[in-house]
Amino acid sequence: MKKLRKDSKFARLTEEQRGELAMYLECNGLEDAQQWLAARGVEVSLQNISEYYRLHVLPYKWVRMETAAAVLSKVGGDKVTDAAHRAVAQRVFELSTDPKADPELLARFYKLMNDGQATAQNERKLALLEKKAAAADAAAEAVKDGSLSPAEKEARIREIFGLN
Repeated sequence: MKKLRKDSKFARLTEEQRGELAMYLECNGLEDAQQWLAARGVEVSLQNISEYYRLHVLPYKWVRMETAAAVLSKVGGDKVTDAAHRAVAQRVFELSTDPKADPELLARFYKLMNDGQATAQNERKLALLEKKAAAADAAAEAVKDGSLSPAEKEARIREIFGLN
């Protein structure tokens, strides 16, 4: 990470403003950032903004992503929550756009993300099967109930399966 030159126009910004600029650049285009800077009295070209982003913002972003990736890589497959799945998906996206990203790490995150999606899908299937089994058990009990007439049994079964 390069040190900001003292004669740089970006050096006129406070540390807080440079942090705001970094966050602003993450969500907005160069032209918008140019207007944002002009509102703070700093007139710079789009090329200068792009170079500032490349030299002073991206390296910090990569460090943050590597730290998060290291934490997420320690998460076991069975212990991953939905929030972790979303975090992994976000990190996979960010790492896939990083030219310095380790392809092996990226592949592990893709596998973790896909495993998490498969686990979630299997849990949904299991919940549906359990619901169907409970309904079938309730219907079997209704059929065996000797106190109900055939019409009442039919009505009860329709109610159980939501066919009313």
